[in-house]
Amino acid sequence: MIPSLEPSLQALLERLVSPPAAEAGRPFVVGETCAGDLCKLQQVILTAMKKNLEEEEPLLVAVEDRSLIAAAVLATLSGGNELILPHARSTAVLQDLRDNHRVRFVLAEDADSLPEGLEVFPFEESTVPEAPVEFRVRDEGENTVRLFTGGSTGQARMWRKTATNLVGEAAFLARKFGIGPQDVIVAAVAPQHIYGLLFSVLLPLVSGASVAPETPRFQGEIEAALLERRATVLAAAPAHYRAMRGKGIPGHCLKLAVSSGGFLPEEDSLGFSTVTGVCVTEVYGSTETGGVATRERAQGEQTWTPFACIRWRTRGERLCVKSPFLSPGLPQDVEGFFVTGDRVRPEPGGTFTLLGRIDGIVKVAGKRVALDGVEARVKAMPSVRDAYVLALSADTMREAEIVCLAVPEREVPDEEDFRESLRLLLEPSALPRRVRWVEEIPLTPAGKRDRERVRKFFSDLPPKE
Repeated sequence: MIPSLEPSLQALLERLVSPPAAEAGRPFVVGETCAGDLCKLQQVILTAMKKNLEEEEPLLVAVEDRSLIAAAVLATLSGGNELILPHARSTAVLQDLRDNHRVRFVLAEDADSLPEGLEVFPFEESTVPEAPVEFRVRDEGENTVRLFTGGSTGQARMWRKTATNLVGEAAFLARKFGIGPQDVIVAAVAPQHIYGLLFSVLLPLVSGASVAPETPRFQGEIEAALLERRATVLAAAPAHYRAMRGKGIPGHCLKLAVSSGGFLPEEDSLGFSTVTGVCVTEVYGSTETGGVATRERAQGEQTWTPFACIRWRTRGERLCVKSPFLSPGLPQDVEGFFVTGDRVRPEPGGTFTLLGRIDGIVKVAGKRVALDGVEARVKAMPSVRDAYVLALSADTMREAEIVCLAVPEREVPDEEDFRESLRLLLEPSALPRRVRWVEEIPLTPAGKRDRERVRKFFSDLPPKE
């Protein structure tokens, strides 16, 4: 019986931190590490935690090496210190973690890039303790990892995740998608974020699958990794599927393609499925809620089907969820439901339609404008391959200003012709005030649109008079 099918989560945790010797040779990172290597790393990291960290002191993990992250997670599940996975490895982010989250040590490759006051976590990968380290298996409800929203839509926020949140969701995903030791995963999203952590670290741990060492970012890199690794599972973001739309991958071995981290347009989903023969499974959720529902456009699904372990209802238009994957810090009502920031409409058969974010509605000239609706109209134009629509505001502005960053399908269209086309599609209040053309939309390591980098394209936008 593989770990993902264990009936008890506590039994699964015990198996993860102390696996049978017969599994030592099972590959984890393709061509690099096996389960036995992870066990040794786990013991080394746990030993260093006990020696160098105080009881409640977190360890910052600022690497993308999936073996190191997996070993650190296993050390934490073995009773080691809580981990923090930063949403970015910039000096400013690391300084904030140092100052506000009691961080002293960082699991990092480069000591020279660390700000003053932070030290590289002292451990030697090649030094294995002479005797196995004493450990206790964490309880299902104990905090294990702190994750951040990506900061793509504003200030990043930290969320604690328990063993149930993370290992429980990974085990659920393994069962839902039928992932096992025969599978190889290519992840185009970084493991510091919930989606990448689940699919490229935790899912391989609980299912016995292996994962490719690289994190390909662009179309050619993704296709090359799929073929070289003979991957059966692709975990990517909407921007990646847009880039691969209509492009075949001869000789691929994929059985599952997953998209999360944002809205995937129907034409991008079907454009990938039509040429590859692989249905894209969209996963809806967030860092704080975990996964909530799925949709498969190639199977004719237009609405979202909640996970079997999720309960949901609406309050007004807002989606409320009760789930074993909710972060412990979320406010919940007396029945355990959390009110999300997403607007939904219930549909027959227990499914729902997403209507957009509560904070995706802005007022322009006194009228409510749905930014996702504007973006969908812009993306549908023949001259546009991709677009990102957002609202900017400042102290000198009375209202939000809608702007658009766009990628041309072939060449940048004539400005007046383009604006005239927009006027035919949108109400005056919904027209982007400024359109900037780029070769690609900037992305965060999680594959989401990088709002802060996008804003810089409009730094010269004058305030409204």
